[in-house]
Amino acid sequence: MISKEALGLKIKTLRKSEKLTQEKLAEIIDISPRHIVSIEMGYIYPSLETILKISDALKISVKSLLCDEYYDRYDVIKEKLQDKIEVLSEQNLRTLYIIALNMV
Repeated sequence: MISKEALGLKIKTLRKSEKLTQEKLAEIIDISPRHIVSIEMGYIYPSLETILKISDALKISVKSLLCDEYYDRYDVIKEKLQDKIEVLSEQNLRTLYIIALNMV
């Protein structure tokens, strides 16, 4: 199953693609905006009822919402990243390093 952090990021990305604010999504699914923030930040895992409402509001199946498709493709993603990194200029490699440090 998908981690609460990955689920939160997925919900945030899908919400933005639907051009919904956190407040509007919260209103649609009848929870507080603070609760949406906590879910998107990966602090909490939503209840099944909330997951059902979120999937409906974001027009995605529950299975797709909860599936961590990247976990199953880890080796492929890692290989593609290594290929891209090998051809970077020194300056771009340094920039990528700084970005990566700020992500973790």
